Amino acid sequence: MTRTGLPTEVEVAEQAGSAETDPRRLERIVANLVVNAHRHGDTPVRVTVEGRTVVVRDHGPGFPADLLLAGPRRFHTGRAERGAGHGLGLTIALGQARVLGAELRFANAPDGGAVATLRLPT
Repeated sequence: MTRTGLPTEVEVAEQAGSAETDPRRLERIVANLVVNAHRHGDTPVRVTVEGRTVVVRDHGPGFPADLLLAGPRRFHTGRAERGAGHGLGLTIALGQARVLGAELRFANAPDGGAVATLRLPT
């Protein structure tokens, strides 16, 4: 369970290492990714931390092709009843990652599901 209150598996590698960063921004990024995974994906939602890399993965339909191509867009959602696009959560996460000097990438797992990978700077 994460601070979002949503059931989330969390795995931390034994040699996770450390990173000097703004913990509030990091928490906001991970929380937005977890909420998005629950809202648009399917369980299980898993957060894996290894070194300076945090991966959030769900087991739903994956990210839409346009998100993978152009990145998240503000005020858009992937739900048909709410229009086309990706919502604010991913856009905020991407903006916060940039402020930290981190890299946030979006992909789909080969066996299904969305994968967001955050790499913190050294």
